[in-house]
Amino acid sequence: MPNYLHTAGGTLEGGFPWSIRMVSISSSTESAAQTTWDSGFTALWNSAAYLALLPTGTTLTFTSTSTASAAFTQTTKTETTHNISGSAAAGLPFQVGTIITWRTAFATKWGRGRSYLPTIGVGALATTGFVLSATALTDIQNAVNAGLAVWVGTLNFQILHRKATLTGPGALTLTPITHGDVSNKLVIQRRRGDKFTPTRADLTF
Repeated sequence: MPNYLHTAGGTLEGGFPWSIRMVSISSSTESAAQTTWDSGFTALWNSAAYLALLPTGTTLTFTSTSTASAAFTQTTKTETTHNISGSAAAGLPFQVGTIITWRTAFATKWGRGRSYLPTIGVGALATTGFVLSATALTDIQNAVNAGLAVWVGTLNFQILHRKATLTGPGALTLTPITHGDVSNKLVIQRRRGDKFTPTRADLTF
């Protein structure tokens, strides 16, 4: 069966990009795999409670599926465009995101992977700040489950090991994802907004 490279992405306030990537094995054609990937991701994104957590500047603009080469690089690619933005008034900084941890049957560092969903609105924080509220965490959980309900069975998601591990898989091998979770702890995805030029206020000496 072919291996596929899936991407979903868009823009944050000011046009700065965000994206997430997944790898799957599927008996589907590239076009059919893209249809499933796109349907699942838009089910996640369009979950009403989740979309309400996203600021207006956070937009989904595309999903794509590419047939992977033996080196897991893109070959042919099928893409679907979108223009779907959130409705929250104000967002957290570019680099702040919510995290999905993907897990395999192996309780090791190489046995798990991560997807960084884009920045969310300040209203998703708990009353005292610092972490997501219980309600927001449930909303994100439900949104990801909406995507999984479409994906699972057609796209068999994998952890890609680009380099050989010390105690496990070799380079350019795959380990099946069997379960996962979302966290109330926000994380930093440094590449998002890294070209933003900040405004600085000089100090007086």
